Amino acid sequence: MPKEHTIEWQVILNPHAGGGKGAHDKKKIEQLLKDSGLPFRLSISEYPRHAIEIACELVAGGATHLIVAGGDGTLNEVVNGIFLAGDNGQQEIILGMLPVGTGNDWIKTFGIPDHYQQAIDLIKANKTVKQDVGEITCLMEGQTSRRYFVNIAGFGFDALVAKNANQLKSKGVTGIRVYIQSLLSGYLNYKSSASQLTIDGAVLNANLFSASIGLGKFNGGGMMQVPEANPLQGLFHVTVIRKIGIWGILTNFKGLYSGQFIHDRRVSTHTGKVIEIQSVVPLPGEADGETLGNGSFSISIIAHRLKVIYGSDKFLGLIN
Repeated sequence: MPKEHTIEWQVILNPHAGGGKGAHDKKKIEQLLKDSGLPFRLSISEYPRHAIEIACELVAGGATHLIVAGGDGTLNEVVNGIFLAGDNGQQEIILGMLPVGTGNDWIKTFGIPDHYQQAIDLIKANKTVKQDVGEITCLMEGQTSRRYFVNIAGFGFDALVAKNANQLKSKGVTGIRVYIQSLLSGYLNYKSSASQLTIDGAVLNANLFSASIGLGKFNGGGMMQVPEANPLQGLFHVTVIRKIGIWGILTNFKGLYSGQFIHDRRVSTHTGKVIEIQSVVPLPGEADGETLGNGSFSISIIAHRLKVIYGSDKFLGLIN
């Protein structure tokens, strides 16, 4: 009988994830993978955007089974590497996650435990679903670039907070302190600006504080910025916050974690497939916590494109 082909999982590990947790846990992760019986090859992301290069090269070379050992930023880089490789069996790629990051927000929507062994057990079970992917075209100082995301893209205040958080993480700050400090610092250095959002052709003018475009529900280490989002719907959920004072932020702080803040009079929610964002002053943007820079943005959905390993059905609303 012919020998059965063994699938080799390509593991991309970010040693900087989780404030250096990736480097600290590298040997532990390797041992757990070996003990699990999963054939794998390990690649190390050594500098910013390196995981994009690694994933692109692997996919272009025919790899179909990838594991991200990192946080939301590493996941974002790997996804961008997959799409940068072009339509080279893109729909056949299976993506698993070993959470190593600070926030680990993407996994919350997909019911993946923040625990190495349990996450490996899910990868072995190989239970997959095809999630939507967001595509962002950015126009900055006359230059156009493209970026993909799988969780939430933020514009305005959200993007400034993400930038601050990344700077704190690079200094070794971890945990909830990253997001609280980034939030307060961001508020002191951000001014709302007259902006125009066009959602599937409908124009919304606002003195914009922030706009969150969600496939997943969570960002900022567990804040439920887009509580109605579902990454299987083929549809973005959008949360728009108009100019709000410090008292408004403080009174809604608890609601950021429960999703109840969307009932504030300065907040509105929308759905759509194509979103354009322009502002009198170029807005800062971020995708899955990764800084995009300041400019104007066009965001469109690529429905049911990326096959990912997930946990319990209840997290995605697949069961009642």
